[in-house]
Amino acid sequence: MSAITGIFYRDGKTVKPELIKKMNDKLSHRGPDGSAIYCEGSIALGHQMLWTTPESLQEKLPFREEKLGLVITADARIDNRKELSEELEIEDKEDISDSYFIIKAYAKWGARCPEYLLGDFAFAIWDEKEEKLFCARDHMGIKPFYYYLDDTLFVFGTEIKALFDIPGVPYKLNELKVAFYLMDIEDNKFTFYEDIYTFSSAHALTIDQNRMKLRKYWEINPESSVTMESDEDYANAFCEIFTDAVKCRLRSAFPIGYELSGGLDSSSIVSVAKKILKNNNSSINIKTFSITFNKFSECDESEYIQSIINTGNIDAHFICGDNLKPFDQIDTILWYQEQPFFSQNIVNLWKLYKKMYENNVRIVLSGNGGDAVISYGTNYFRDLAVALKWKTLIKEINCYSKYVNNGIVNIFLINILYNLIPQNIKAIIRPYNKRRPGVDILNKSFVNRVGADKYLNEIYWEQFNKANTAKKYHHLSLSIDNFYFLEMLNRTTSVFSLEPRYPFLDKRLVEFCYAIPTEIKFKNGYYRYIQRIAMEGIIPKMNQWRHKGPSFSSLFHENLLIQENDRLNDIIFPNNKIIKKYVDLKRIKEIYQETLNEKNQNSASMDLWYVSLLYLWLKEFNIS
Repeated sequence: MSAITGIFYRDGKTVKPELIKKMNDKLSHRGPDGSAIYCEGSIALGHQMLWTTPESLQEKLPFREEKLGLVITADARIDNRKELSEELEIEDKEDISDSYFIIKAYAKWGARCPEYLLGDFAFAIWDEKEEKLFCARDHMGIKPFYYYLDDTLFVFGTEIKALFDIPGVPYKLNELKVAFYLMDIEDNKFTFYEDIYTFSSAHALTIDQNRMKLRKYWEINPESSVTMESDEDYANAFCEIFTDAVKCRLRSAFPIGYELSGGLDSSSIVSVAKKILKNNNSSINIKTFSITFNKFSECDESEYIQSIINTGNIDAHFICGDNLKPFDQIDTILWYQEQPFFSQNIVNLWKLYKKMYENNVRIVLSGNGGDAVISYGTNYFRDLAVALKWKTLIKEINCYSKYVNNGIVNIFLINILYNLIPQNIKAIIRPYNKRRPGVDILNKSFVNRVGADKYLNEIYWEQFNKANTAKKYHHLSLSIDNFYFLEMLNRTTSVFSLEPRYPFLDKRLVEFCYAIPTEIKFKNGYYRYIQRIAMEGIIPKMNQWRHKGPSFSSLFHENLLIQENDRLNDIIFPNNKIIKKYVDLKRIKEIYQETLNEKNQNSASMDLWYVSLLYLWLKEFNIS
């Protein structure tokens, strides 16, 4: 997980080398294996190197291809090197870097080159002859890319903090993003800094002195479908694609770590990786890293973790997550995170990644993204009801009811009847400002000033209202930059020189899982049915067919109230000038009392977390 930086003066002004070096230095924690810059006239590119793959050991970035007149800086892992080697007439061997494949792809296909790449990447290519800059980010937004753009200046970097070292880049609070955060809307385009943007996934940008062209080079075709003859055919196809997704992420010159929770996703990754290594006659033990809980039994998945460990050839490592102090090392964490974030679990993740670093791990495979990619599929109930397929509906609800230990009537009311009610009627049933996401905790004048209600409707409720079938909902969840949490994880792993890799976010797997029929995603009361049958004989049955996952609400709730009680009192009860223009302090005090009385535990503790973290960030970063 290297870092990239860049400066382009669109007005022809000459870049001073010390500026790009200063940007690099700010991101030195991301690249302990080397630092270099390219600076020529109005363009400067920087790179901080973290060795991960065997090919990266030979890589020098920024790299200038003299014959082509192209210069590249990249944070990239290209997974289809074999196919590209034939198209580009390049040998696929260890002294040929992934960035060289990218630059040759650009030389052949120009701005369409990202369409031909498979893997995780963020890169910028300077075309010396055309005097233009081309930038691209991978299909799912795994590799971060932030930028600032005006008529005379374009600045980019893997982290936001590097941008502020360049004169002309503003340091100002984006109040709209504050509203999104407090409303519990995960937006992956805006940042908390005005005019600093996240480069959206699956987008490419071409920019010169006079023009800027932003293009989305890939999206899931909403009409795509895959039809096979049997469940076995679907399972075999899934297994083949998933195995390839894991296999290409095992390319490493260093030890690989695996997050193992015992859930369906992490169990599948570990077990398939073991199978791949065995087929390659590798004697390497899988290094797994898990969080266990002694005090909070509803969080603990030890029996499922042990079930995987018992299959053998696993070197297991553990941390205990009970004593979760949410604001532990918060100043340090905020410096790396740069922005407020949603997860209260970051302290445990910090400990987990530190454990990996201590075991010389540089690559971590994670099951994140599996739920969205394969889909829970309970919207299928509504589809069946609308289609009047009562026999199938009754069967599925009965099966599902047994597995989730919930009454048939409750399932019918929540998953069918409520979803069929028009939004304007729902607003009467449940007061608008009490919904999550919602404006309940926002200062009313702030709501009016930024138009929070309008944005809440336009970018959240209206979109989800239109997703009135299981397939439409699945498409929406995959197409609105739904993986906001990946950037938080990326910034956390960077502290410990780790590169995260996500097999479930492989473009091929995403496209396949979307295209298959809903009835193979949800069947016999089991969500993610396709994955379960595909893992037959690969993972233990108790992991394969488990239904209920852990609940962390009591862990977060109790630790926030007990471990951080003094800090909460200091933030909430004074006349807090820093946050009162954004937050309804009276309402927050009421919520705090609700949590003490153990009412509305889940959303109330999250509200307290958002408000407190926002305050600490505003105070630490001195931004307004």
